[in-house]
Amino acid sequence: MSADAKTYTFHLRKGVQFANLPPVSGRALTAADVVWSFDYWSRTGQFKDAKLQPSFLAPRFEGVEKIEAPDPSTVVVRFKDPFVPFLTYAALDWLPVVPHEIYNLDGHLKNRIAGTGPFQLDVAASQKGSRWSWKKNPTYWDEGKPYLDEVRWLVIPDDSTMKAAFVAKQLSWIPIPDAKSADEVQRAVPDAVAHEFEAVVGGCTYLNQKAPPFNILEVRKAFSLAIDRDEISQVFYGKKQPVAAAGALAGLFTDAEARQLSRYDPGEAKRLLAQAGFANGVDIEWQERSSAPNKENELVQAQAKKAGINISLKMLDLAEQTQNRKVGNYQMQFVGANCGNLTDEHDALYLIYHSKSAINLSGTNDPDLDKLLVAQRQETNAEKRREIQRQAVKVIADKAYTISWVYPPKWEFWPRALKGHAPNSQVPYPGFGNAWLDK
Repeated sequence: MSADAKTYTFHLRKGVQFANLPPVSGRALTAADVVWSFDYWSRTGQFKDAKLQPSFLAPRFEGVEKIEAPDPSTVVVRFKDPFVPFLTYAALDWLPVVPHEIYNLDGHLKNRIAGTGPFQLDVAASQKGSRWSWKKNPTYWDEGKPYLDEVRWLVIPDDSTMKAAFVAKQLSWIPIPDAKSADEVQRAVPDAVAHEFEAVVGGCTYLNQKAPPFNILEVRKAFSLAIDRDEISQVFYGKKQPVAAAGALAGLFTDAEARQLSRYDPGEAKRLLAQAGFANGVDIEWQERSSAPNKENELVQAQAKKAGINISLKMLDLAEQTQNRKVGNYQMQFVGANCGNLTDEHDALYLIYHSKSAINLSGTNDPDLDKLLVAQRQETNAEKRREIQRQAVKVIADKAYTISWVYPPKWEFWPRALKGHAPNSQVPYPGFGNAWLDK
């Protein structure tokens, strides 16, 4: 990275090959592949006028001027302004380097995959919706790896079936989302390795600031004050969790600091509602992605009602909920951990709250906040950048632009025979490139 964070130069490892699958048939990866991929994901360069659907990865290249390959093993990415988060983005597992031959044949990248990693897809042994079989890549650049001959991903939509399969030793790794299930698995398989960690993003609730009543500051603040996050934590996860401040990835604030930013005070919530002209209460429609209300919805409803906020739930399918959020046809939506991704603080701040961001779907338009959001992505000093981010989160909390709950706990379980597995809270599914079975 250049000193001004405008230019990133990557020197590619030699001897890296794509999987020996059609249409690439094991050819070498070159800088041209990186340029093609970055152009494609950013919709710039050769794809600038291609009239493709917008790319959700394009904001991770915001301000890019040119992506070039001065030679077959060097890639240079140039930005108009300093863009500090890019080094993190370039390393993301969901920003892959892909072979252009697939796109040239199919016109898209939906149905085929050919990467350079430790495993390659065995199409014949896979069945869409049921299982994916990944065989050892014999031409993997890291000589001697992977140690495993095959990894099979099984598609098991039902949690109880997944847990039963692990207890029966039919699975070598499972994710667990709640404390009760984790306790059940631990008691059933006491010798299993249990890894507990916290998600780095708290659940996020969008409040539409362009429509009543959340266009009124006092109503937004009242809603935040009405929420008992410790009770939610206990009901959702079976244990007390650190409070999440909206816009902050875990670690940006201590739990004590976050609790000050996201206080529980139903009395103050009532006072603010009365100040806003809602002494007799206010009605809010909550658009939820579900077929029926669940305990979490009902708990938030009950908490809010104590402060005079009457929530009615409207159940929508995912497509309708998402479309309503895009066009601003909602008052309130809970979108889980999607209020920023699990990568750089820039995701949880600039992308969600800057007035010009395409992902600013709650209508935040705060010139002072915008200045902080731009400054944090241009600041190359890590400590100074962190302080700017803290200032931005404090503004978000003070104006209650969105509401977060807590940083939820998560668990992974695997048998002790599985060695070399290194959990990573920012990667939803393990790659097992360094793992082996000790039997």
